[in-house]
Amino acid sequence: MRQSLDNVGFEGSVLVIKNGKTYLNYATANKTDTSYLINSVQKFITGAAIMKAVQEGKLSLNDSLAKFYPTVPGANQVTILNLLQMTSGLTIDKALGTKPFISDKKNLEYAIKNTKFDEKMLGKASYSTLNYVFLSNILSDVYHMSYQKLITKSFINKLKLRHTAFSWANNKTLKKIDFVLGQQQLSSNGKFVTQKLDLNEIHGELGAGSLLMDNKDLSKCVKYILAGNYLSKSSIKALYNLDNSANISYSGGFYIHNTYFGSNGGDNGYYTFLRTSKDAKTVIIAQTNKVRGNFYELRSVMDQLMVALQK
Repeated sequence: MRQSLDNVGFEGSVLVIKNGKTYLNYATANKTDTSYLINSVQKFITGAAIMKAVQEGKLSLNDSLAKFYPTVPGANQVTILNLLQMTSGLTIDKALGTKPFISDKKNLEYAIKNTKFDEKMLGKASYSTLNYVFLSNILSDVYHMSYQKLITKSFINKLKLRHTAFSWANNKTLKKIDFVLGQQQLSSNGKFVTQKLDLNEIHGELGAGSLLMDNKDLSKCVKYILAGNYLSKSSIKALYNLDNSANISYSGGFYIHNTYFGSNGGDNGYYTFLRTSKDAKTVIIAQTNKVRGNFYELRSVMDQLMVALQK
């Protein structure tokens, strides 16, 4: 397994859990408890929080987006489930978030104003972070607190996550969680250039790419959501299509494969790859802050490793 990742030039932190036991926990650069920007991998936490709200009767999967944001184009046709499954037909062709960042409310207004709806794509899979930006704001509406406060209460404090913070945390916190800045390799000379976090855009992505986490904390969230007491069995079944009642490839922040779920993040000089069995007993997490432009190659290697690990 190490060899497979070494062969594609992976440098970072790797955690492998097999049948509930730590199988590998190593770092070829940084440390095993280094925190990285997890980018889109955060969507599985937001997706689960939405399902929790459904379970608590604060929301329905069939609620239309118009119930919350009636001025979004197509809002009366798009449901919460469409947003969770990336089948809304909604897109935005601008970077998310105002420059400079003012507030989550202003970012929501900006997103609504710039959203486009393609009715022909309603019900068809088309990945757009915008879906999870709307879901993050809906969570804030139904719980009457900011998305950050909700996630801090429900996950960071509840699970005692020691190496997790939002990207805009102060320097003292960043140091405490062993956060490292991302690095991008230049194609011209092969040198790595340190990337500064674009906090305006990261604020704009809110529940879809703003968390810093280490591998252990990520694995705790996976276990809590899929095999803990956060969601009921019926909620898990509905969120991740466990009965195969719908022909979907993505839901609740995870790509749905036959025997496992997958999630990938890449931006700002980071790659995060997460693979988990549906019972969270077998998990692979690999994170790096040395980006070489081989995201799709690494994604494929992670899929192969997960299949091999489950044999």
